[in-house]
Amino acid sequence: MRSSNPVFANIERSVTYETAETASYRGITLKTFILLGVAVLTGFYAITSLPAETFMGLLIGSIIVALIAILIASFVPTLAMPMSFVYAAAEGILLAMITMIANTFVPGAPYAAIIATTAIFFVMLFLYSSRIIRVTTRFKKIMYATLFGILFFFIGFGILSIFVDMNAVFGNSYGLAIGISVFLIIYGALMLTLDFDRAEAIVSGGADKKYEWMVALGLMVTIVWLYIEILRLIMILASRRD
Repeated sequence: MRSSNPVFANIERSVTYETAETASYRGITLKTFILLGVAVLTGFYAITSLPAETFMGLLIGSIIVALIAILIASFVPTLAMPMSFVYAAAEGILLAMITMIANTFVPGAPYAAIIATTAIFFVMLFLYSSRIIRVTTRFKKIMYATLFGILFFFIGFGILSIFVDMNAVFGNSYGLAIGISVFLIIYGALMLTLDFDRAEAIVSGGADKKYEWMVALGLMVTIVWLYIEILRLIMILASRRD
């Protein structure tokens, strides 16, 4: 069963790896930090140097570019490196805009989200490396099925909201919003174990070094997911408090 992280789908379909320089944990770690650095620098440049009137266009454009970059990297491994940089730059802009908005309404929320995301990452790394959480075939099936469930839920919710006033149906249901957000955070945390498992399989299987970029990109996707969902939960809790 394929990983729930779409970036790894193409790797799983590969039967053999090239025998050139092989992938390593050090290489994956370095490339992940490089992509995170690109995202931070791009985001900082966007909010400090670009006109405020371009922010909405940048927000929409960054989402589209990031999605295209992921799809290209997933199906064309040889382009994983340049597409990883494109994704990191696009996500840097997106995260900068979201962070700036969140910090305006809830000062300090982004810092709390960063700390929480980092803590979850290392906790899940410990749980995976100590084999407290084992990534079995059944576990992968459940995660994959859940991903489709999440996608169908949001697509259906979006279509339904066009025809029905969802506020009238659910009202200001903070409990439901909090529950959904917590569920998505837990799912993102569990998805990290699939990323770790894929990294381990690639390194132990002697994959070509180019696959390090795909693993690093996959980790970036999950980390961004976690950060956004944690930030959203903080915003919901803050609005309820107010």
